[in-house]
Amino acid sequence: MTAIVEVDAVCRHFQRGGERIVALDAVSFRIDQPSVTAIAGPSGSGKSTLLAMLARFDQPDSGTVSVGGERLDRIAEAQLDQYRNRRLGFVFQQFNLVPSLTAQENVELALAMHKLPAAERRRRAAAALEQVEMGHRLHHAPAELSGGQQQRVAIARALVNQPSLVIADEPTGNLDGKTAQQLLELIARLQHEMATTFVIATHDQRVMDMAQRVIHLADGRLAA
Repeated sequence: MTAIVEVDAVCRHFQRGGERIVALDAVSFRIDQPSVTAIAGPSGSGKSTLLAMLARFDQPDSGTVSVGGERLDRIAEAQLDQYRNRRLGFVFQQFNLVPSLTAQENVELALAMHKLPAAERRRRAAAALEQVEMGHRLHHAPAELSGGQQQRVAIARALVNQPSLVIADEPTGNLDGKTAQQLLELIARLQHEMATTFVIATHDQRVMDMAQRVIHLADGRLAA
């Protein structure tokens, strides 16, 4: 299998007042494509910092992060939006849907950087929602959807550009047990059908159980 993510000796420290916070300390691993990988650990273990590195919202103090064979520190600032839009998908705990837009319009937002006719944007958004079993809710606003349905819309938005990597930050955090399990079954199916890779930051044991690999972090370091 080909590595989609390569993290090599990454360190990241923050200064809080007079205290030096170690977010990541000499972390190294690789993730193969396609797969579902869980980044597991308690709050403060470095999970969110690591996801921010993969999206190039943050950079290491030392070490390197590569996605698809490209070192992220070598991507010019002017090209970052294109990198994120075409190669990454994002799923968040809080869904991050625009309340005033329908499900279909929320998914279309991910296509905004593409020079596509409006009809083609609508078609692609509708197809992505069909993939997540939300084709019957195209014209519903987020307030008209359950938490699980909103998260499915968020997954459709993440996948509509057919990215090679989807980054998910605690995607089951706001869902009840049954809905969370249904969502994880959906992610497993989509990963297989689309041959993409999901990297999921979590402290949910259900996510760890369904993942093909679990990378444990504790106090910014890889844990056994």
